[in-house]
Amino acid sequence: MRDIDAILAARGVTEKPILVGWSYGAYLGAHWTSRNPDGALGAVLVDGAFPCDWLDEVMELRIRKLFKRLSWLLPLARPTGLTPRLTAQQQAESNIELGKLSSVAALGPVLDAITVPVRYVVASGTSFGSRGDEQEKIRAGLDAALDRNPHIVISAKVASDHGAILRKDFRAIADAVREVEALASTR
Repeated sequence: MRDIDAILAARGVTEKPILVGWSYGAYLGAHWTSRNPDGALGAVLVDGAFPCDWLDEVMELRIRKLFKRLSWLLPLARPTGLTPRLTAQQQAESNIELGKLSSVAALGPVLDAITVPVRYVVASGTSFGSRGDEQEKIRAGLDAALDRNPHIVISAKVASDHGAILRKDFRAIADAVREVEALASTR
């Protein structure tokens, strides 16, 4: 959260921004927008920030095993930009933290407190490490927040999976930004 403030300050942003966040960045965008209702025009949350209680002990163990198996590959993929500069253990911890942030009890109140236009662009494919329809169940957690908060709307549901949405559906994301901008200009 402090990084968003620091980036805005470092870039000299004086106008209210529209925050756009993908995956973990969507959670940051939701939190920042919720905490700064007078500081943002709105937000576009791209395939993330879905309130759902998906993390349990079994899932936590599965995440740890997945990243442990990938530990040899991550340093090789890092120069391509496909993985962050984190160890496998750090990436596992980051995903587990995301599971905690995703809980209905943790994320629900954040989404309920948003008072500016927020648009979601939602993928319909899988996510790295997900199985079967797990990702769709996670995304369905958004329905209750949509019912409670009229400021939050799904702008588009696209055919891409989580990892390809930025590359394949950038037009839908740009349309969502324009939608938020148009709504904000009428306020």
